[in-house]
Amino acid sequence: MPREGALTLSDLRSPTLSIICEPCSRRGSYSVARLMDEHGDAKLTDLLLTLADCQKARAASIHDRCKAVYEQLLP
Repeated sequence: MPREGALTLSDLRSPTLSIICEPCSRRGSYSVARLMDEHGDAKLTDLLLTLADCQKARAASIHDRCKAVYEQLLP
């Protein structure tokens, strides 16, 4: 899979990957090794929609979309 400048699972230095969504109070923590086994060296941008597992992830309006982000990548 071409990287196209995106970060992939193999770029992570932490053994876990965490996501958060402030509006819905969703939090999740995942083993990077397990994610690699299940999804290969997936791009983090593509993987977020799968991990968030949110009905709003593909909403037509950007204002209604899921706000899940990777906690490690927050400024």
